[in-house]
Amino acid sequence: MGVSRMERVQILAHSSVKMALLSALQEAGIVQLEEARREDFGLGFSPADISSLDRLIARLDQALAFLARWDGKKRFDMLLAQKPVFSRKERQELLEFSYLPILEEVETLMVEEQNLHSHRAVLEKEVEFLLPLSGLDVPVCEFGRTDSIELLLGTLPRFQERTLLEMAAEQAVWTEIIHQEKQSLTVFLICLREDLLLVEERLKELQFARLFLAEPVLHKAAEGERVVDIIARDRAEVEKINARLAEIDQEGKKLFLQRERLGQLRDLFHNERERMASSELLGETEKVVFLEGWVRSADAPRLRSALQAYSDSTEICLRPPLPDEEPPVILENSRPFRPFEIITNLFGLPGPDSRDPTVPLSPFFFVFVGLCVSEAGYGALVALLSFLYLKLARPRRNAALFARLMLLLGVSNVIFGTLVGGWFGFPIRSLVLIDPIKDPIKFLGLSLILGFIQVWFGTFLGLVDAWKRREVQLALVKAGWLLLLPALVGYLVTRQPLAGFIALAGAALVVLFHAPKKNPLARIFGGLYGLYGISGYLGDTLSYSRLLALGLSTGVIAMVVNTLARTALGIPWVGWLFAALIFVGGHTFNMAIGFLGGFVHSMRLQFVEFFTKFFRGGGKPFRPFRLEGRFVDFV
Repeated sequence: MGVSRMERVQILAHSSVKMALLSALQEAGIVQLEEARREDFGLGFSPADISSLDRLIARLDQALAFLARWDGKKRFDMLLAQKPVFSRKERQELLEFSYLPILEEVETLMVEEQNLHSHRAVLEKEVEFLLPLSGLDVPVCEFGRTDSIELLLGTLPRFQERTLLEMAAEQAVWTEIIHQEKQSLTVFLICLREDLLLVEERLKELQFARLFLAEPVLHKAAEGERVVDIIARDRAEVEKINARLAEIDQEGKKLFLQRERLGQLRDLFHNERERMASSELLGETEKVVFLEGWVRSADAPRLRSALQAYSDSTEICLRPPLPDEEPPVILENSRPFRPFEIITNLFGLPGPDSRDPTVPLSPFFFVFVGLCVSEAGYGALVALLSFLYLKLARPRRNAALFARLMLLLGVSNVIFGTLVGGWFGFPIRSLVLIDPIKDPIKFLGLSLILGFIQVWFGTFLGLVDAWKRREVQLALVKAGWLLLLPALVGYLVTRQPLAGFIALAGAALVVLFHAPKKNPLARIFGGLYGLYGISGYLGDTLSYSRLLALGLSTGVIAMVVNTLARTALGIPWVGWLFAALIFVGGHTFNMAIGFLGGFVHSMRLQFVEFFTKFFRGGGKPFRPFRLEGRFVDFV
């Protein structure tokens, strides 16, 4: 229980079984591979060419993302969906599936669809630009052809219309308004080319913004075609594109039936890629390969069994870690405590020589979340949903651990919600021990007592760990605090002289051993400064008052929701509907923020007030070399 004991594994094997050996280790999934110390033994390595697999996996990922749009599963169905489990035989059969024609067909559709979307966007922008020019009754091909006259298109503010007409009369410019908007006009002008500079100068004063027909528009215009003809042709082409996109949608739906197979192949090739890449971690000679890594001591027999087929070509060496080696960390707790490993992992793994805090924190976290949410109805609902998810979806690994943790926290709220809260805002008075709304002082006292117990317990764990590491002076300081804290509280409450003497003895241990210096005065003054740490213990204990704040807020919001629902019942005819919506919506919201706040704040109490008394982090997670998949599970 706690941090698993790890062993260093070293394997020597004949080069002929290198890839088969890696396959066996990947299937076993119990060894973390590390780069072999080639320099120590004068070994080389063979670079792995995985570029073709990388390209194939990238192609499959793009195809899968393209086909995902036709996945008709709802989010709830996806949550409960189970991944298929593939054995070695099924993996071999999957490799015989002819996937390249399907992949190429999907890629063809992807490229065509992308090109069609791009072309449609160009056409729609073109139509948007040409619409204000649709009143132009001049063939488009005339623009840019004339030698003696200039055809101009542009916009100007509407209030400049009269000035434009006056300027046109003065400069012998023919003008026509072809489109009007609320604030602007689109105009067509004809002038002599020799007058162009002067006309442009006058138009600039009118805030004239010239429009130019793009080259593609000029090129596509047939003889005699006007702007309206081009718009009509573009719209017809857009309709054809939309029709083809609809066909692509239907073809994609048919190809979606192969998405599951493509996803399984993607996982298969990804694991093959990882196997080939892992070969670069090995040290090699012409005939021998050398492999290093870590394995749990409990998995050593499984490792030997997994490599039994290669016993004639391999030699396995297992040994405890050396003092200068830092093995990875894997937590190993009994089934009731395993879900709480999530809390430890969120903070960080303990070092190889540190205590796993999972078991010590579990009962406190269980109680604190129950007191923070303090709603039995919410707890029953969360526990039921978690149970159904575990039974129907059958999640694995972290997803399963989190579901079991939420199941336990739901049970916690059923218990403590009944004792200090209610069921959806309706307390069962005969079962309520402390009502945080009517008697918050008692609830605050309970919170502080629980906080003092956890802080004191954390200090005790620090004493035990320091003694195991033979840090005698630190252990004596911890012992001083263990004596001082409860004795001081006892003396302040009872005024018993014995409690006072015990508190003084604890304070003396802190003063004498907090700063172990040769100079007596420096030692005493350093110890007195260390004694000031009692303020930290006081602050840590007061932090547990947040249990009252969160428990009180959840209960108050639940009562407010019920009050609003009862008020809505008074509305004629539809009051029952509004009351139901308020009741369901309000309690759903309260449950969500209640569990989120209870989870986060209870977690903070562990990390800040509890872990700091004994925990030493820095552990590296154990990452076994194993088969992994997004679409399929492997056995």
